[in-house]
Amino acid sequence: MNPQKLLGRFEAQVTVIRRFLPAFAFFCGFTWDSVTMGRVVSFFDLLVLTAYYFGAGLILVLLVREIKPQWQNWFTFLVQFFFGGLFSALVVFYFKSSGSLYTFVIVLFLVGLLVANEFLAEKYVSRTLTWTLFAVCGTMYLNFLIPHIVHSIKAVWFYLSCVISLALVYGIRRFASAPQRQLLLLGGKKLQYRSDLRQLAPAAAMVLLLVVFYQLHLIPPVPLVLKESYVCKDFTKEAGAYQCQAEKQPFWRVLGIGQDVIHFMEGEKIYSLNAVFAPKRITVDLEQRWWLFDDKSVAWLSRGVVPLPMVGGREEGWRTYSYINAAAQPGRWKVETALKDGAILAVDYFIAEVQGETTPKTYTVQVK
Repeated sequence: MNPQKLLGRFEAQVTVIRRFLPAFAFFCGFTWDSVTMGRVVSFFDLLVLTAYYFGAGLILVLLVREIKPQWQNWFTFLVQFFFGGLFSALVVFYFKSSGSLYTFVIVLFLVGLLVANEFLAEKYVSRTLTWTLFAVCGTMYLNFLIPHIVHSIKAVWFYLSCVISLALVYGIRRFASAPQRQLLLLGGKKLQYRSDLRQLAPAAAMVLLLVVFYQLHLIPPVPLVLKESYVCKDFTKEAGAYQCQAEKQPFWRVLGIGQDVIHFMEGEKIYSLNAVFAPKRITVDLEQRWWLFDDKSVAWLSRGVVPLPMVGGREEGWRTYSYINAAAQPGRWKVETALKDGAILAVDYFIAEVQGETTPKTYTVQVK
């Protein structure tokens, strides 16, 4: 075979491989993070997240300044690895704290944009989407980190995360492009500022969208993690453990088919028993909201809200419980464990039925 043709084929294969390097880097980051991140967030996990975030910022500076142009493919690989690790970690941690799948779907959508962007744009350093994603992951990262530092979960810390994230994006990009600005004339500087605004406007818009999601209680209450949750009866405290009787459910409930059924007698209480983990010294105002579905109005009607203040740090989770204020009544119920007037951490659905002549089978559950 002609050596030139062989070399041409080899170069074509290398070109194809290079196109897929960013996506490969993203999945490497995802796999690495899935292996290294534990069930409960540790100081090491926070260090890893910090390294991902500022590592991505450093590589973006090197790309914008075109330092070592011959290494640009490797820089692209590294920044994609950092984004992959950061996003995958945040998906895991936010999903642990989520009472719904909204956040998971949003993050997957952003991940899809991140991977697709590698195939659509010509130059990595000029991509508006890159700075937008950097702002989004920065907001999510800081919203996760700040509660560990200030030992509190309040709305003000989320808004502070948004402001700091946008400030860092603006500062890092301005620092990265400083040498280019020094070479521009006055008219060129105006054009450069307009270009900056065009590239940073989507980042600001995306962060504003996160603020809207937060107002709608779609941002999970990180860093809280639900450890255990039961709907049961006959609650007692024995030998330092909270325990109650849970009703055995049909085998198809394991497959997620149908809803749990709880049978009760007149005047009997139905309890919601939970264990919620939070990092050390973090104070949280939780609440449990009881709802009964009304078939006539086809809507959930509130049947009581129970405040449950807690303090983090217990490895097995802070134990909380509440019960229906009035006597239980038949129907479709749900009980939400959530921040006070805020996002939902968990939802338990069940159907309450009056107990007949047959006594349902139960088993003892303990939350230590």
